[in-house]
Amino acid sequence: MKKRVLALLVLIFLVFVPFVPAFAASSNGTPRVTDDADLLSDNEEKQLEDKLEKISKKYKCDVIIITTESIGSSNPNAYANSFFTDNGFGIGKQKSGVSFLVSMEDRDWAVTAHSKSAKKGAQKIFPYSKTDAIGEAVLSDLSAGRYYSALDTYANQVESYLKKYQMKKIASVPISILVAFVISLIIMGSQKATLKSVHTQPAARSYLVTSNVSGNDMQTGIANNAGNVAGKVAGGVAAGVAAGIILSMCTDQFMYSNVKKTPRQSSSGGGSISHSSGGGYHGSSGKF
Repeated sequence: MKKRVLALLVLIFLVFVPFVPAFAASSNGTPRVTDDADLLSDNEEKQLEDKLEKISKKYKCDVIIITTESIGSSNPNAYANSFFTDNGFGIGKQKSGVSFLVSMEDRDWAVTAHSKSAKKGAQKIFPYSKTDAIGEAVLSDLSAGRYYSALDTYANQVESYLKKYQMKKIASVPISILVAFVISLIIMGSQKATLKSVHTQPAARSYLVTSNVSGNDMQTGIANNAGNVAGKVAGGVAAGVAAGIILSMCTDQFMYSNVKKTPRQSSSGGGSISHSSGGGYHGSSGKF
């Protein structure tokens, strides 16, 4: 009986789950599409939310849309950044994200890149040239009142730039490996060149006791060779006398050293970025 009840509950869950609305939202529960100006139908809003959800999760960059009746006297990019940060948007350590704002009162639009650093995250991926390009791509649809088409184009443009940036990062890995390999070959070649002062000593054969000795001549031969070794090695070293045993001697001589010094880099401040509600941003804006 219990198994039948459990099976029935699972069946009900599977039947009704597809009809539960899946809203893409920030950590504070704000949807990625906030249509306060009511420019979209419910179906259009749902389609855009689903698209932005997929893009944001795939590329680890929050992509949002804001429509409003008025932003008052605020700068469009500053207003978008305040909305972005106040509602908990931003992914990763840099809190990266991109927003598109449409304000109907003065017909303002703004494309804003959000991240803590101007040289990392979304601000690096979307410099001014790209925020300008996105604005130009949607302008004609905005001016004509085709709002869903304009916002869908924005989503497509952002996804395209994120994809290109990701592919560029992946492609840079093999290049880095190749550069490291070439550098290692150069270093090894330079080290090998420093060993040209080392040569083999053909006369060293005279230190060896030949095996072509027999009878009483063996002791005489060993003694003579031992005398040669003692005479040729500075300080004199007596060779051990025994049948079939050869005493050899090796020395290492320190010739020179090669020391490279690299100055330590000191940290210094440089440049400035605009901040609002704890985050940095830059972007493009205009009228439609």
